[in-house]
Amino acid sequence: MIRFGKKYIFILRVSVLLLAAAAVLGLAGCSSSIKPIEGTKEDMAVVGQIAGRDVYYDEVRYLTLNFKAELEATYGEGIWNDPATAEEHREELEKLVWEQITSDYYAVAAMADKYYLGGSAAMFSEAKIEEAVQKDVDKQAEECGGGKKNYLKSLAEANITDRLVRFYLTAEHCATELSYILCRDLSVIKDSDEAISDFMHSDKFVRTNHIFLEGKTEANKKLISDLREQIISSEKPEMELILLKGRYCNDYTMTTIHGKYFARYTSDCGDEYEDAAFALKEGGVSGIVESRKGYYVIMRLPVEDQYLTENFDFFKDDIIGSQFNVMLAEEREKLTLELNEYGKSIDLVGIRPAEEN
Repeated sequence: MIRFGKKYIFILRVSVLLLAAAAVLGLAGCSSSIKPIEGTKEDMAVVGQIAGRDVYYDEVRYLTLNFKAELEATYGEGIWNDPATAEEHREELEKLVWEQITSDYYAVAAMADKYYLGGSAAMFSEAKIEEAVQKDVDKQAEECGGGKKNYLKSLAEANITDRLVRFYLTAEHCATELSYILCRDLSVIKDSDEAISDFMHSDKFVRTNHIFLEGKTEANKKLISDLREQIISSEKPEMELILLKGRYCNDYTMTTIHGKYFARYTSDCGDEYEDAAFALKEGGVSGIVESRKGYYVIMRLPVEDQYLTENFDFFKDDIIGSQFNVMLAEEREKLTLELNEYGKSIDLVGIRPAEEN
């Protein structure tokens, strides 16, 4: 997930794979400026449009290569080298790429068209946005060792282009700006302490605990099913989950005994997890929840008032972010990718890194 903001923290709900370019988006001191780098003819080939904005081949290649790597990690190394196994996973790859490309970055542009004077074209080209993006790029160049050559090397390793990095960064900075407009200028997002407290005690805010098994193998699917049965048949299911979690869980990110507290689109476990969690009543246990990386069993727990009070400011940021991201999701649902003839002709399975073409 990509996190950004000043006082508030928001999340663009994009694949974690978009941070496979974490090296591309790193921060450090800089001493030189990397000017925008013109893409190759292949990079800049238009494949279609989203909400009137051109979509280029460099983004299709970037998403495809990252999703191919993720699917290879899930189903086995070398699946794309064998034509038979590659064909088995073609449909899943195509679904991931074409769904992901209508991302929150384009939804930010759609929101800017709605809420910013002059629309997305004016906002994306605003001097302070361009300066912030340039600063981020320059910091990364320094982090990579300094200079254009090292910067280009880091881009190539992440299968991303300078144009695409700048587009993503621009959308992030514009989203931060939009959040302030929606909170402070338009009062579309409610951020008073009273409104936040009401939100914390509504069905829009949940607390969970879970067991996660990494890897979508038949053995893990059977094991997670057995663990779920142990939990739901126990006289003390919450305690049973905690005991089994300590023994089997592959998720080590939850370091507090209080579990996970989150609003829509602010957890780090994905949409499948959130959908299952919000569908549960307090004390309820989910079925087997399949994510792209493995299997969950989730329990929804009652919120703890004292814990909410002690962490009010932290959760306030998440709740404001949730309201923003709900609006972003609504915009994203309206987006469609209109492929041109070239876009329709692209064979995703055959896409390789630029230097191999």
